[in-house]
Amino acid sequence: MTAKKSYTPQLWSHHQLLNETPALCAEKGVSILTSLGFNSVIKNGNYVYGNFNMNRAAIKCVQVNEQTFVYTAVAGADVKLVEKLRNEIAWKL
Repeated sequence: MTAKKSYTPQLWSHHQLLNETPALCAEKGVSILTSLGFNSVIKNGNYVYGNFNMNRAAIKCVQVNEQTFVYTAVAGADVKLVEKLRNEIAWKL
């Protein structure tokens, strides 16, 4: 049996509109997470997610009229790190 730490995860999110296709947005998401040091980066359609230490990030790209709505979320225990990761992803998008 393993003991697990119990904590309330921090969740920081961001959204914006991009002038590119959802497919390009998702490819960009893979590149961003990889460049930031995330591992186990997975792309499933226009949805991208990955892990960074004990943190998890997700990027979802959806077509809205002629633009792409992108929603980003980062969750983990350390509020400062979660905020920093969310900001880095949003700035790179």
